[in-house]
Amino acid sequence: MKTTTLPALELRQDGTRLILTKMRAGDLATYTRVDPFDTNKEFDDPGQGYQRPAEMPRVKKLGNWMKRTMEGDEKVRMPTALLLSARGSDVVLSPNGTVTLRESNKLPLIDGQHRKRGFEWAINEKGVQQLADYELPIVIMLDIDLVGEMNQFRIVNGEQKSVRTDLVNMILTQLVARRGDDAVEEKNEWKVVASLAVKQLNEDRDGPWFDRIVMPDQRTYSKQDIDARPELRHLRTARATSFITALKPIDSYLELVTPGSSTLAERADRLFNVLDGFWRAVRDMNPQAFDEADDYVMLKTPGIFALHRLCLSVMKDMYIGHRDFTEGEFAHMLSDASELQNPAFWSVGSSEADRGDAAKYGSMKGFAELGDLLYESIQA
Repeated sequence: MKTTTLPALELRQDGTRLILTKMRAGDLATYTRVDPFDTNKEFDDPGQGYQRPAEMPRVKKLGNWMKRTMEGDEKVRMPTALLLSARGSDVVLSPNGTVTLRESNKLPLIDGQHRKRGFEWAINEKGVQQLADYELPIVIMLDIDLVGEMNQFRIVNGEQKSVRTDLVNMILTQLVARRGDDAVEEKNEWKVVASLAVKQLNEDRDGPWFDRIVMPDQRTYSKQDIDARPELRHLRTARATSFITALKPIDSYLELVTPGSSTLAERADRLFNVLDGFWRAVRDMNPQAFDEADDYVMLKTPGIFALHRLCLSVMKDMYIGHRDFTEGEFAHMLSDASELQNPAFWSVGSSEADRGDAAKYGSMKGFAELGDLLYESIQA
């Protein structure tokens, strides 16, 4: 197994010890690793990670840019440090100012996986061998565990950068699974509740949302996937981020009408049961929009936001009428909504001529208007 000894110095930030060093780009694969989030693992599984798979278009774009830049006799400058963790390693600063890394104990990469993969693409796929000696600044965090890494990743990618938040929400959920409900601020509790409910919906094989939500470690099914397995075509139509965001008002209302000291897991179960009942009722009214989901917007962003807004409006009436939030009661409340039963209303269409009315709402304001229109249909 290989080892490398690098010059280094130590600094402290509010009591946290950091080591500053450098590493050859060609050594990143040897001495660092990425711990990915895996939807199939429980949130408190010791092997559960916190990073989504690298996005190959980003990797290739970076690698190709480096190749073009070097071929054009320009400078490839990348001064931002990659962030590593010393978790589970024996990395220490020696008296003579060095650290030794070992291939047998690769360091978790907290931030910088696309830069790492970009260099690998340029070196291995594009043949830019001189980039193997390119030196990158490295920060190694000492005295940090897996939960600390996840939290640091969440801060870097959720607070200090503007990126998709689905994985950040799942990290909050992991923090709760590992450290309890007090691990997250009260203002973020709804994200944990919604994330848990969405995971249950997506994994319920008999439910209306089984494998229809693209989780943080997943991608939509490609044309090649669908050609090989046609039954995949109408799955993974919704992004976890959109679904989670649309659930905040419903969770808030449930907290209002069923107050108490429920745990976040109990709140998630309560939210799941309400959503499962609502969407099963909707599916019974319009099975075509589910069976051929890719051809309709009911299970895409417009439908997700509009129908959850409708769900909340109906729940308020049900609460006043002392009705339980169950599939049968939702079916009764929605029975007069003709638009819900009309596949053409939700059609994606191939042109303006055959596009359904629901598909013409293209903004958050529009989704709210669509939800109110559906509710008015029930009241008429």
